[in-house]
Amino acid sequence: MTEHSLHFRRENLSDEVLIDLYKALLKPRMIEEKMLVLLRQGKLAKWFSGIGQEAISVGLAMALHREEYILPMHRNLGVFTVRGIPLNRLFSQFTGKPVDSQKGEIVRSTWEHKNFILWE
Repeated sequence: MTEHSLHFRRENLSDEVLIDLYKALLKPRMIEEKMLVLLRQGKLAKWFSGIGQEAISVGLAMALHREEYILPMHRNLGVFTVRGIPLNRLFSQFTGKPVDSQKGEIVRSTWEHKNFILWE
């Protein structure tokens, strides 16, 4: 019988950085799970889940400098949360509230705000 072990190379990553990475991964997962509940309850017209793919957008957004642009296509919730899009704006758009940038039209996720330096 062979023993298998996971070898994690943390290089120069402090505990604080690793905890920040974990929190950044957890936030979009929690939003994804909430959105799926709302979809099943009929409170959302659509939701394209990215569960299991959070590390792609979170890793990209955390690796870039704040002044660098991100042009996400899909599975991008982690980009929004890492870049600090206010959750009230995010949820307003996802639920079609008229306070969002698209005035309640749920056409696609478009964020064109210069403070967040990302476009879709």
